[in-house]
Amino acid sequence: MFKIQHHVTSAVIALSLSVTTMHVNAGADPISATILEFANSNTLFVADSDLGQIFAYSLPSAPSTKTSESYNLEGAGTKIASLLNVSPTAVNYHDIAIHPTSKEAYISVSYLSANQKVSAVIKANQKGEFTKVNLNKYKHTVKALTKTADNAVKFWRDIPATTLTITDLDYVDGTLYVSSLSNGEFASTLRKVEYPFSDSDTSSNIEIYHTVHNQTETRAPIRAMEVINLDGVETVVAAYTCTPLVTIPTSSLSDGAHVKGKTIAELGYGNTPLDVIHFTATDHTQKQEDFVLVINKERSADLIRVADLTKANKAQGLSTPEMWAKAGVPTRPVPLSGVLQAADQDAQFIATLKRNITTGDIDLVSFRKGAYFRLNDFISEYNFKDYQYYPEQEMFRHFQNLLKTDAGYPELTRELAKEAQK
Repeated sequence: MFKIQHHVTSAVIALSLSVTTMHVNAGADPISATILEFANSNTLFVADSDLGQIFAYSLPSAPSTKTSESYNLEGAGTKIASLLNVSPTAVNYHDIAIHPTSKEAYISVSYLSANQKVSAVIKANQKGEFTKVNLNKYKHTVKALTKTADNAVKFWRDIPATTLTITDLDYVDGTLYVSSLSNGEFASTLRKVEYPFSDSDTSSNIEIYHTVHNQTETRAPIRAMEVINLDGVETVVAAYTCTPLVTIPTSSLSDGAHVKGKTIAELGYGNTPLDVIHFTATDHTQKQEDFVLVINKERSADLIRVADLTKANKAQGLSTPEMWAKAGVPTRPVPLSGVLQAADQDAQFIATLKRNITTGDIDLVSFRKGAYFRLNDFISEYNFKDYQYYPEQEMFRHFQNLLKTDAGYPELTRELAKEAQK
């Protein structure tokens, strides 16, 4: 499999692109479809990192899904590869976004065809139907970014800097936040782009203190982020490689500004964060609470209470080295192993592209918020037919029945009900 993304430690990038906003009715697809983000049910943003552009597509209206249903599509990678007429090992997965009303999954991929890299967006539903999205048939506008990276710089010999031109997108109330790698000495850049697109935008250089490296850093870009409200202050919660967690108030982002983010946590060395997701879920006391989930490439995911984020954001922040242990805001590790990309699906689920550690294939599966594991991924004491639930474990029996239904095994809950009646 060819490589697209990797850890960045430093870069001197050498090319600037002039700002251009193109209003287009039809045209070519993005050269590199990487990060995806929905603005609403009819607008899909597709990042083109190779050319430093963001496409905004006007999609047709889609029917609303009234019920919450888990994705259980094992072997999705093989189906996607067959759709693209390539080997499964030729496909690289970049992002997943869930349509706000239909709950269909949009998946951005790149793949090798005749030794050339080709990009595509795949759409899937819970029934297991996969289609390649013909983007150029939809009306769209394009925003070209300024001072972006070019291929003159490569990491690990063959990874071009342009793969990090756009590392994440988050849309909030008419503003598209874009984390990126730019040229110049302060290469870590956070942009605010108005939508509908115009000729104006805001580009700020970001500086952080990295506890593991024990130095101030201005080069490596934000890898994953989410804009959330922390005690009334709109704030970018950003995760970097190796893995500092940083807060940046959006009010500090002005054009040409040099902004210092506050490092509120160190989540562990040797890791690349993949997604930062904000949602409401039931906590251990059965109360609804706001959480942030940081999904990692090399580590367990980190579940963080927004209340703890808010408290940490009011404090001074980390300013001393921490080489090996976690530091800062308290987190709870959750077992989302093998997840490649994730997206907030609905009030009940998080949708993921996950590597199946048994088959090696890519699965499109959902995890229930509050559980963060799939019961069918392992066999435990509860699976044995002669297992007896004590009265105080009744809540666990109901919860496990729910997870069995989520995983596509509703008949097993009926079997347990029959056993309980004997």
